[in-house]
Amino acid sequence: MDFVSSPGNITQEDFLAIVGANGTYGGAGGAGVGGTAMFNDSLAAAAAAAAAASAGTAGTGVGPGENLTILHGAYPSGYTLPHIIIASIIVTILMIVIVVGNMLVIIAIATEKTLKNIQNWFIASLAVADFFLGLVIMPFSLANELMGYWIFGNWWCDVHSAMDVLLCTSSIMNLCLISLDRYWSITKAIEYLKSRTPARAAFMIAAVWIMSALVCIPPLLGWKAQRPEGHVELPQCQVGAKYEQQ
Repeated sequence: MDFVSSPGNITQEDFLAIVGANGTYGGAGGAGVGGTAMFNDSLAAAAAAAAAASAGTAGTGVGPGENLTILHGAYPSGYTLPHIIIASIIVTILMIVIVVGNMLVIIAIATEKTLKNIQNWFIASLAVADFFLGLVIMPFSLANELMGYWIFGNWWCDVHSAMDVLLCTSSIMNLCLISLDRYWSITKAIEYLKSRTPARAAFMIAAVWIMSALVCIPPLLGWKAQRPEGHVELPQCQVGAKYEQQ
């Protein structure tokens, strides 16, 4: 399957020479120049647009002399089917390990009396962030990467991007909190352990999640770059930018 994007490394003149300067090209099941080239609907539409642009037709979005890129591959992402299968298996195993591993950590801290100490609260907070990263974020990110475009809609793109930022930020900040807790426990053992009350530990964990939320909420409220229409041929989902459905 061939997909066309702009700009690239083939000029319009060369492209038109391939598909025929008079606009004749092979459609689905038809033959192209010399009866040997086969073009799918996407390539046929691009050929028509290039032919109109070279004739000076306005509104095509491709001017005379501009470049076109023809991407050859089984999917718009450029990955072949074997690559997709291998990557899917590896990342799926990784997601299962992340989800199950962090779930066991949370259950162990919540149920075992010997593990219900304040310092393990920080570890549980980190496990919650990583658990939802593996459960909610990674599957959709994997599909987006392997397919080369976003098929889950505008609303879920915004929510997914916000949750991605929230969980990644909270994971990093929880690691920093654990490091500070260990550092203070060593350098100020008696003084810090006396002041590390359950209420203060809960406040520190809450502060981590609130600061992480402050980072991800603004894009949900509209503070993000708007990508112009026609910028991409397939819907994309990027952090901080709303894609345009084509």
